Amino acid sequence: MIVKNITKMEDKLLKDVVYRRIKDLIISGEFQMGSKISEGILEDTLHANKAPIRDALKRLETERLVVRRAKSGTYVFCICQKDMDKLLQFRYVIEVEALKLALKADKARLEQELGAIYDKMTMAYKNKSTYEYLRLDSEFHQMVVTLCDNPYFVDSFHMISAIMDTVRNYLGASEMHLERSQIQHANIIAAIHNNAESELEDLLKKHILPDHGAYWSEQNLRHRLPKE
Repeated sequence: MIVKNITKMEDKLLKDVVYRRIKDLIISGEFQMGSKISEGILEDTLHANKAPIRDALKRLETERLVVRRAKSGTYVFCICQKDMDKLLQFRYVIEVEALKLALKADKARLEQELGAIYDKMTMAYKNKSTYEYLRLDSEFHQMVVTLCDNPYFVDSFHMISAIMDTVRNYLGASEMHLERSQIQHANIIAAIHNNAESELEDLLKKHILPDHGAYWSEQNLRHRLPKE
C-alpha cells in the first residue's frame, strides 16, 4: 500500500514538473505563438514519456495556452488584435477592482510589496535585463490581485496571466516602452501612497487599455499580431 502511494506521488510530481516546463517554454517564447508542438521533441527535450506530456498538454489546453486541431496536432495559442483588446478589457476590470480591495485591506503591505518589486524592476532596467524586467512587471500586477484577498479575483487573473505573459514576451519591449513602464509603475505606487483611487483608475487605464494610449495599442501591435 505504501509503495503504491509513493508511486502515485512520484507520478503526480513528474506530471507537475513536465507541465511547468512546457508552460515555461511557451511563456518564454521558446515555443512561439502559433507554432506546432511535437510530442517527440518534448520527449527528447524533457526526457519524459508520452503519458505526462499528454497530461500536461491537456492541462495547458484548459488554460488556453495550447490548441488541439483534429488530424493536425497541438499548437501554441495565437491571439489576434481583436481578442487581445477583449483580454485587456477583462484584465483592466479585474485589476482596478482588485487594487481597490487591496488598498482597503492593507494599504501598508500593498505599498511595501509593490515597492520591493519596483526596486527589482529598476535594477533590471538599469542592467538592461529586458526578460527579467518583463517577468517582474508580471509579478507586480499579480501581487496587486493576490493582496485583494478575494479568491475569485485571484482565480480570474490566474486564468489570463500566462497568456498575458506569453504575449508580453513575444512582443518584447523597446527602450521607450521600458522607460514609460518604469514611470507608470512609480506613479501607481505614489497614488497608492496618497490613497488616490480615482487617480489609480486613470493610471491603470493608461497602462492597460489600448484606446487610452497603453503599450498594447493597435499602433504598436499591428505589425506583430493578426487583426482578426
